[in-house]
Amino acid sequence: MSTDPLIHAWRFEAQGAGRGLAWSEVGATNIFSLGHFWLHLHHRSEMAIDWIKSRSAIDECAVKALLAHETRPRYTRFQDGAVLMLRSVNENSGNDYHDMVALRMWVDDIGIVSLRGRPIAFIDEIRRTMEHGSGPQSPGELLVAFLEQLTARIGTILERMDDQLEDLEEYTLTQHEPYETRRDGPKIRQQLGDLRVAAVAMRRYLAPQKEAIARLMADDLPWVGESLKSRLVEVVNETIRQLEDLDEIRDTAGIIQDSVANAISEGLNDLLFKLTMMSAFFMPLSFMVGWFGSNVSGLFLNADSAWFPSQQGFAMEGLLLVIVGLIEVWIFKRLRWL
Repeated sequence: MSTDPLIHAWRFEAQGAGRGLAWSEVGATNIFSLGHFWLHLHHRSEMAIDWIKSRSAIDECAVKALLAHETRPRYTRFQDGAVLMLRSVNENSGNDYHDMVALRMWVDDIGIVSLRGRPIAFIDEIRRTMEHGSGPQSPGELLVAFLEQLTARIGTILERMDDQLEDLEEYTLTQHEPYETRRDGPKIRQQLGDLRVAAVAMRRYLAPQKEAIARLMADDLPWVGESLKSRLVEVVNETIRQLEDLDEIRDTAGIIQDSVANAISEGLNDLLFKLTMMSAFFMPLSFMVGWFGSNVSGLFLNADSAWFPSQQGFAMEGLLLVIVGLIEVWIFKRLRWL
């Protein structure tokens, strides 16, 4: 592959200082010679894969986990460190936000080796804060910053989903015109379906991710102090709240979807009822018009009729149709059809 192996690299130095590293400094050395560090690599790069396998000194089982084709959120402790797999919302242009991006990490007492395939926006932002001297000042702080930013981005997406759901719910509560419901119903059901798909897809990863962060927090890692653990507690609590929000979004979208389907069904039933009433109303009148319009000599009220001959037969027939129509309306009202 021609993919560049190194995306970001940083060496943490004394008193919160630090500097960026080039691949020439990383690729030819052992991981322990870097001091406290952060390496952010492209996991599809053959050079990065070769370095992880042969020069990183990472546990062999951990290497297999880091380079696996498919991942799910998890935390696994090894003798010298731990593997932490995470998922972040997809903020890349042209992608669905619920098509979550994998972030793979090896963490130990001297540094972090992270790998990603697709770009993750908040990592670039954290790197910029470090370059300006206001970012994390140790690998432990960097790990917690990853988790906080990742959780915050998910929270922003959930707020957007919740706002969209509220708009759709307001529409279904205030829309009473059957025609409008029939016209907009398919579009609304599509939007609700997309929300449910997104909620299910995100929950698939958030549930194990919450467990992974909780296990990380509970593990007695020497480089995660009490202040960082308190921040991890907030991350876990926020992730639990997000899981609850996803369940609520999924269930509410389902309820609204059923409500829209019922409204569409009621609208169609109302339309069919009106058409049926029109048919019932005009059926007797159509019969009478057909009867009087028959080309038969001597028909009732015709000028040459043997029964009640009249020159005003057309007017009398029209009056008779009006009378029959009024009688039908009275009967329909008595039957509460109108």
